[in-house]
Amino acid sequence: MLRGFIYYWNIFAITLKNNFVNEFIYRTNFFAMTLADLVWIAIEASFFEIIYSNINSINGWTKPETFFFLGVFISSDTLFTIFFQRSFWQFPALINQGELDILLTKPANTVFLACFRYINLSQTSNLFLGFWIIHHYGPSAGFKGGLSWLTVGGWIMVGLVAQFLLRFGFLVWTFWLERGISTSMLYYQFYALANKPDGIYPKLFRFLIKTILPFAFIGSVPSQMILGKANPSDFAFLFLSLGTYALGCRFLWKRGLLRYQSASS
Repeated sequence: MLRGFIYYWNIFAITLKNNFVNEFIYRTNFFAMTLADLVWIAIEASFFEIIYSNINSINGWTKPETFFFLGVFISSDTLFTIFFQRSFWQFPALINQGELDILLTKPANTVFLACFRYINLSQTSNLFLGFWIIHHYGPSAGFKGGLSWLTVGGWIMVGLVAQFLLRFGFLVWTFWLERGISTSMLYYQFYALANKPDGIYPKLFRFLIKTILPFAFIGSVPSQMILGKANPSDFAFLFLSLGTYALGCRFLWKRGLLRYQSASS
């Protein structure tokens, strides 16, 4: 097991090094991407500022709690963007254009190679910003700090896993489609449900984004777990929903490989 971990860590380290060099060759792109994401974060923060300038809470979510959620969401989303976003952008091309061939011949897990091909280091500053927001609004939101920061890291990783499974679950259907852009567009339509606290939605929507479309596990549920506001049922939804997605992704990937047509076929 240790040997396998070292083997995949070495592959990851090589990929990280190559992407690091690439980022600094194209420095203008690096700064442009950083600026674009900072603008997006500013827009999200402004949206909540406007709302809370008129009301005190949204279905139990106070302003500090909502901004705490925003910090957790930004941190989780940034990690996903750093490690997986660019690779998932290229995912449909791997399948439709036969580029998956070369990865299937490598002596390593194909999903690992496909998902860690590109790393977006321009997002690193957003990660620090997300943690700053958590630190700034945490005390007034009820976050105790201290050793509780360990739970913050753990739940942010849960959000990362949730987003990975959801993105993979939408894109794996590319095996059965001519192009993967349709599923990507559908994913981002639903993704809009994740960047707001689940409390702003009706009960039916809150149930859907914890079960069939578990986008609530990217930011809403983790922030509630950290603040001690989550319902006991959220734990059950967490394991059932994400576990089902993981098994479903594995099944669809295996079935998809059976119908995959390589570039040479």
